[in-house]
Amino acid sequence: MRLQRAMGVLRRAGRLPRSEWVAHWRARPLESDTVLYEATFGAGLLDSPLAIFNHLVAAPDLAHLRHVWVVADDGRRQQAREHLSTLGLDDSRVRLVGYRTAAYFRHLATAGYLVNNSTFPAEFGKRPGQIYINTWHGTPLKAMGYDIPGGALGAANIIRNFLAADHLLSSGPYMTDTMYRRAYRLAGIAPGSVLEVGMPRTDVQVDTTDPERAAIRRRLRAYGVTLDPRRRLVLVAPTWRGEAFADPRLDAEDLLELVTCLQAELGEEWQVLVKAHPVVQAQTQALTGLEGMLVPADVPVNEVLAITDHLVTDYSSILFDALAGAGLPITFHVPDRELYERTRPLYLPAEDLPGRVCTTAHQTAADVLAGGERADVRHDWAARYAPFDDGQATQRVVDAIWRGTEPSVGRRVPLAERADGRRVPRILIHAGSLQRNGVTSSLIALLGQLDLDALDISLAWGPARDADPDAFAEAVDERVRLLPRVGAPGGSQRVLGFRHLLERLGADHPAVPVGALVRLLRDEWVRCFGSTQFDHVIDFGGYSPYWALLMSRGVAPGDVRTHSMWLHNDLAAEVASTAEHGSKRARHLEQVFSLYRRYDRLVSVSQSLARVNEQSLVRYAGGAQFRSARNVIDARRVRSLARVPLDDLGLAAEVVAALRDEATVSFVTAGRLTPTKNHARLVRAAAAARAAGHEVAVVIMGSGPLEEELRSLVGELGLERSVHLTGQVANPFPVIAAADYFALTSEHEGLPMVILEALALSTPVLTTAFSSVEGVVPPGCGIVVDRDDAAVGRAMMDLVSRRPEFSTLDVDAYNATALQEFAEAIGLGDTTRTPHEPRPTGHM
Repeated sequence: MRLQRAMGVLRRAGRLPRSEWVAHWRARPLESDTVLYEATFGAGLLDSPLAIFNHLVAAPDLAHLRHVWVVADDGRRQQAREHLSTLGLDDSRVRLVGYRTAAYFRHLATAGYLVNNSTFPAEFGKRPGQIYINTWHGTPLKAMGYDIPGGALGAANIIRNFLAADHLLSSGPYMTDTMYRRAYRLAGIAPGSVLEVGMPRTDVQVDTTDPERAAIRRRLRAYGVTLDPRRRLVLVAPTWRGEAFADPRLDAEDLLELVTCLQAELGEEWQVLVKAHPVVQAQTQALTGLEGMLVPADVPVNEVLAITDHLVTDYSSILFDALAGAGLPITFHVPDRELYERTRPLYLPAEDLPGRVCTTAHQTAADVLAGGERADVRHDWAARYAPFDDGQATQRVVDAIWRGTEPSVGRRVPLAERADGRRVPRILIHAGSLQRNGVTSSLIALLGQLDLDALDISLAWGPARDADPDAFAEAVDERVRLLPRVGAPGGSQRVLGFRHLLERLGADHPAVPVGALVRLLRDEWVRCFGSTQFDHVIDFGGYSPYWALLMSRGVAPGDVRTHSMWLHNDLAAEVASTAEHGSKRARHLEQVFSLYRRYDRLVSVSQSLARVNEQSLVRYAGGAQFRSARNVIDARRVRSLARVPLDDLGLAAEVVAALRDEATVSFVTAGRLTPTKNHARLVRAAAAARAAGHEVAVVIMGSGPLEEELRSLVGELGLERSVHLTGQVANPFPVIAAADYFALTSEHEGLPMVILEALALSTPVLTTAFSSVEGVVPPGCGIVVDRDDAAVGRAMMDLVSRRPEFSTLDVDAYNATALQEFAEAIGLGDTTRTPHEPRPTGHM
């Protein structure tokens, strides 16, 4: 009967969404004596997690620990059980669970210790009391993370895991500084520390006894690997190819050619084994010609190194592991050296590698026969890059973590401290939607002007329609840490539903349990950022209720000096305008208003806009202060992009001709085609100017819901040869620079970036008098007219007739003032911290 009930529970669990499993087990008590091990997404009992496991199960003083291994599939789990049985371990001490199963998420949520050589999935968020040890699977030779083009976005889940980790293992100072501090941008922010005591997985290679080697050979033979103890062993262990870890490639032709050549030229004295990189193991298994030579994925490569006489590799991190022990000769086989180094730069010059670098299979075979070269270099490399791989690394790790004994060999390196010892303000900014719009442009400009040596900046964002994170990442300085949200928030379906209530009803509605949402988002904060401590938190987007609550006071762990919300527009007017058209954006904005009292600073992008927003939104603010900080101008970037020839933008020929026609006065604008921007006003003004006999051309760059309506208007007014709708233009700056005037005919704005960018390009501005226009156009840099068609038309005709002279903006002076305003707005100079708990908002 009990079995039937259990089976019924399991069947029901199988029908539940994964988020329900996760939420259920995260609500259960921690099992502080349970250790969960995962190696390469459940590939088997491998790597440093295996070394730590072997040490723990053998330690009498740690016999109280229970052990759970993640093993991906049924076949590997059966092999793992057979291997454990040879060690005298059964299900009473060690449990095996499948990867991403209900049992997996149970132990991920409840185990007291978590040990991983790679990363846990997006659902993982470390709970209070859990201890996370990330052993990482290799010392890097090839560039990683931020050190490869576009690598920051691909490293998001790695950085998220590293920020959650309490202990990160390192082979020595080179790995600590190159990988953790620099490539993954952990220096000065990560709450955990590096145990720089060597890599436990290499212990098996040091002082290996003959019986131990014999046991390794027996295990390989049991897997079908052909081994002759009378023959010397050469191990071929290449890394993967391709431009992304998510899309790895095996160079099958080269691998087979190399193996065939080695077998032919080394003679009967040698035998060849192949160890594939885990991400291309399946591709390697599918090859014909490696029968009896391919080492299975669930046999630790370090055990194979312990019986190897010569290693042939390329740029794999296995070369650093091979430095442990008796000085294993290494030959580097890199037939694609030039291409590989161009796509994946090396941290260390190939010429300095501890072995000969060969580009053909024949060269490689000859070097193996010669016993390898550069033995003196291997010795130096071992001392420099693997100084603590001495056979005792596992002992030091277990002593430090489970016994509380600080290492006497090696050291502990706190990552929250910068390498230079300075403590600089840490700022977390929610970047908004990353759509191609003014908010994104203004953030890029701000990041381009901030002193990134004096500030530690992290950016967060979530997925959004029409977002362009790749273009954004390319536009910002590499010193800015990018933390895109990985996966989705956890929690039960019921609690997750509260988020939709917030977006529909706002925090002040009695049906919205803000307290439950805050508890959910505290978990979400830790899932995204670990227990990282920030001094200032900014919601720069300002339009998402979810992000507004996540960035607000009372969610982040620890003390935050200020929480600031950016107000990019006359928001009450924007709500009124967009609500007329049934926009979800208007509803979301109103719900964001209900969260304003959870902030310290509400920062508008001009003084006049701050006055407008304070007057209309003060009832929502609670104790939050209305401040202002003008958008800055990244003039260097804008001017650089403006130098791209018009012919290279993909514009229609008639658009380029209109911009180059000296007899025609050109007006350009850029922005989303929405009622708020009122591009129809500019079209009608152009019609009036044409009717009065003036040669004008209008270029409208952008896309949006009113595009077809605008095209129809252009046709009705007979302006097909004078008004050009280009659609979205990735680089609008050459067009703005080529135009005679930049025109903005909006109903309301904040401090439009397009105006600042036009002024940086010395293009005079014609703009309507939206409510916060005061101070937007410096005196002499353009003209401001009323918000009606006739006024815009008259101004256009006056500019065409008189062609007045305009001043240029002093960008440097403007930016200096704007940056000072930013610092004051978020309280960079303040030493006081705001209370952790917010003022009451909504219902608990």
